[in-house]
Amino acid sequence: MKNCLVIGAGPIGSILGAHLLKEGIDVTLVDILKERLRSMEKKGLTVKDPRNQIVGDFIEFPKKFLFSPKEIKEKPDVVFICIKTYYLTDVITEVSQAISTPPKVVVFQNGLDNEEQAAKVFGKENVLRCIINYAGAMTSDTEVEIAFFNRPNYIGVLESGNIPLAKKIAGILTGAGLETEYSDEIKKHEWEKAILNACLASVSTVTGLTMKEVMDSTPLRKIVEKLLLEGIKVAEGAGIKFPDNFYDLGLSYLSKGGYHKPSMLVDIEKGGKTEIDFLNGKIVEYGEKLNIPVPFNWTVTAIIKGLEQKKNHKNKKL
Repeated sequence: MKNCLVIGAGPIGSILGAHLLKEGIDVTLVDILKERLRSMEKKGLTVKDPRNQIVGDFIEFPKKFLFSPKEIKEKPDVVFICIKTYYLTDVITEVSQAISTPPKVVVFQNGLDNEEQAAKVFGKENVLRCIINYAGAMTSDTEVEIAFFNRPNYIGVLESGNIPLAKKIAGILTGAGLETEYSDEIKKHEWEKAILNACLASVSTVTGLTMKEVMDSTPLRKIVEKLLLEGIKVAEGAGIKFPDNFYDLGLSYLSKGGYHKPSMLVDIEKGGKTEIDFLNGKIVEYGEKLNIPVPFNWTVTAIIKGLEQKKNHKNKKL
């Protein structure tokens, strides 16, 4: 992989782009946020990493920016899709229209079944999936801070022909400091991450509390536990086999969240649209298909959809 497109200049895409640049990859950053890209073009990007290693403080992006996938002129070696899940359909459609032959696409997002949606457009033979275990926040248009990184990330494929590429990408990311492993069980990792996200992000979004504040509250922690149990039952019903101690491991993981606002809460505070349909909403969808009761996931999904609606109505009035 010599060159790539990173679509999405939020925390995930900016951190990814900076690390790829460090490894000598020719990166073009794509986003509709013109002011953010123009600021990066002038000032570069500061990456603050609590581990104080690998990236350093300042990354000067080459002046390669696009304001829309529609502006893509040449087929890159790889396209990393780092936008919010609710933009996925629009973005993959625009990419497919701009590039005559399907590129290799890495779905670099949260959520369940995103890669299958991309495969409908690009074909399974061109789609890879990465499970991201780092998070961050844009403190300004030219500064991004890594909040935490529960190493490693995982990358997998939909068809075996892409295994060499997946392993190569894993090596590049690991060399740059974003430790990533190839996995033959990418769907299991996808479910693990989605279930854990759904447990804590949803309760944090409903309450407006940080992850630590949620887990420190006895009644809220009990809700998280119920969400976790439901997610595990649904995943197992869908054919995913977890270790016997996954419930305990999950609670331990969730207890380490710290005073961090999950992106779902930030999305509600900023604009109202969230990734709920690809997390708790997906668990509900699978639960209904498998006839597995999911009352806690159903409830938080309904409440967050209500919060989205309320926020959207308020924005329209403004």
